[in-house]
Amino acid sequence: TCPQCHRSASLDQRGLRGFQRNRLLEAIVQRYQQGRAAAAAAAKCQLCDRSPPEPAAVLCEQCEVLYCAACQLRCHPARGPFAKHRLAPPPAHPGAPGGGGDGGGGKGAGGGRKLPTCAEHDLENYSMYCVSCRSPVCYQCLEEGKHSKHDVKALGAMWKQHKAQLSQALNGVSDKAKEAKEFLVQLKNLLQQIQENGLDYEACLVAQCDALVDALTRQKAKLLTKVTKEREHKLKVVWDQINHCTLKLRQSTGLMEYCLEVIKENDPSGFLQISDALIKRVQVSQEQWVKGALEPKVSAEFDLTLDSEPLLQSIHQLDFIQMK
Repeated sequence: TCPQCHRSASLDQRGLRGFQRNRLLEAIVQRYQQGRAAAAAAAKCQLCDRSPPEPAAVLCEQCEVLYCAACQLRCHPARGPFAKHRLAPPPAHPGAPGGGGDGGGGKGAGGGRKLPTCAEHDLENYSMYCVSCRSPVCYQCLEEGKHSKHDVKALGAMWKQHKAQLSQALNGVSDKAKEAKEFLVQLKNLLQQIQENGLDYEACLVAQCDALVDALTRQKAKLLTKVTKEREHKLKVVWDQINHCTLKLRQSTGLMEYCLEVIKENDPSGFLQISDALIKRVQVSQEQWVKGALEPKVSAEFDLTLDSEPLLQSIHQLDFIQMK
């Protein structure tokens, strides 16, 4: 069973040799091999100092220079900037068969070359085409009755018909290949545009986030200024109270010490001369310590509350707006 078309075929005593030979493919392979051999013989190293130059072993597709094996090792090592260069076999010689010219095969294919004979009847040439078996046949194949009931057509007509069909199919493939090449160019341009747009959007995102950070930094400076003013105000109030209380305490302490010295005196007449004035002074001094005078006017706590939760939520919800 053929693994490609899944058709079953019976083998006769000839075995695999009983199958039809693909003569067209054989001719193509032969022309290709002859072309490669002629090209290898004709291509010469372009950097050789020898006369004549050595045959070329490789072609650098980037440098477009032919090298022999020795010149390649000396002038084109596989390292450094040459490591990424692609080395290919030497190109086909233009005059060689299959090498880009007419190849000398045009006339041979038409008239000079011997026509293929039937695989079953060596003395007969193919002249008809069996549509049912999809193979060329000779007149003897038809006379023996193997293809008598099959649909048989002229070999030349079917040859032209199949060539026309293949050419038409190739035109369709060629059009698709052209579209594919244009599509590849479009995709490569798209890659470049995506790269450029990605860099632009990254720069825009960084600028926007930096602007937000700058705004937050400025606002932080303003809030710190308010906290500093509040701290300085509280410190000033406390220092004023400290100075005022210290002054009053010094006055009261001095008055107390003076009164204690007066009380120690044993002269009633001298004491009574100044006692009324001292009593009034002590009463006035006592009245200065009114209710609340010995209480701080400010507290150590700062009555400032920063509500950062809405801003924090906004930062967490910061995202791109995409319309798809």
